[in-house]
Amino acid sequence: MKGRLLFVGIFVAYFLANIYIGIRVYPLVEQALWSVQVMYVIGVIFLILSPILFFAFRKRVGVPEAAILYKVGTGWLMLIIYSFLLTLLGELILLFTREYLTHVLPVEVSVSKLHAFFIIGGTAITALIGNFNYYRKKVITLNLETEKTLDQPVKMVVLSDLHLGHAISKKELKRWITFINQQQADIVLFAGDIIDNSLLPLTYYKLDELLREIQSKHGVYACLGNHEYLANVEMSLAFLKQSNITVLRDEVVNIGQLQLIGRDDKSNPHRKALVDLVQPDPSKVQIVLDHQPYDLAKAAEQHVDFQFSGHTHRGQVWPFSWITDYLFEQSHGYLKKNNTQYYISSGLGIWGGRYRIGTQSEYVVVNLKTKKGDK
Repeated sequence: MKGRLLFVGIFVAYFLANIYIGIRVYPLVEQALWSVQVMYVIGVIFLILSPILFFAFRKRVGVPEAAILYKVGTGWLMLIIYSFLLTLLGELILLFTREYLTHVLPVEVSVSKLHAFFIIGGTAITALIGNFNYYRKKVITLNLETEKTLDQPVKMVVLSDLHLGHAISKKELKRWITFINQQQADIVLFAGDIIDNSLLPLTYYKLDELLREIQSKHGVYACLGNHEYLANVEMSLAFLKQSNITVLRDEVVNIGQLQLIGRDDKSNPHRKALVDLVQPDPSKVQIVLDHQPYDLAKAAEQHVDFQFSGHTHRGQVWPFSWITDYLFEQSHGYLKKNNTQYYISSGLGIWGGRYRIGTQSEYVVVNLKTKKGDK
């Protein structure tokens, strides 16, 4: 019941914010032809309903058409935050400058029109900056050391939150795989949410064929994320298997001197406890893949060497980064507890519109070696 009330409250706030912004931008078409005014109203209604239209019609229209609805709808869910804040900021500025502006502005430019230009221009600039920042991938290089003996250093590419689906194109995935293969890694690890919310675009664009092109000495391994469950976990597992990605679902695999422990996602209430998966072996470097970075102390309690997680996106756009920083002990970056080292990635891909504001999309390249003096 509380969940429904929260959803209704969010929708009402979203609807009212759209109406408020729409009214403040309306002066730009107020003196235009009636047909232009009608188109404006239709455009506002489409923006408001676009997220709902996507979920209502994504299986009834083609994948390219559904992708447009998805990008517009989810993108606007992010941009409306900034548009609303810009509208309020404009109101505040006008509170102190209206009288002055009335005297200096040309007759054809009213204060209301200036406010509308401010909202649209500010939102457009925010969108451009956010989009540019999303495509400007950061490369995080982690030089990690272990007390355990490794015959030689191990190079890993660790990625999370690709969210392949309606938002990520085949061309974009090709660029990611090119980067991965350039690293000539010993092993490639995915910390969940390879898939977004539907398998339809993945099969439509044959993304499994691209994923099979990933190269590494010892293969590609992954744990499940919550979005694999949203997309249908059994279908997700079949797709990942077809993509030559080995999913560790509460499973342990030994690869040379590494021991990979892949946890099922927290979405599964029956997943095994970490204590039931850890197999103490002083000769193995133990690495946990766990999508959602909750209960980080559990890995330290089991004396695990490393844990890699994702899920948070660090909020993806400000001010949601403040929320994830509050909700998670570590919402992004490196952490050490006792002898256990963690890295929580903000993700390579994205959920929804292609905007990163105050956060980053990243590749993580790990160079693991034995601590000097211990070998």
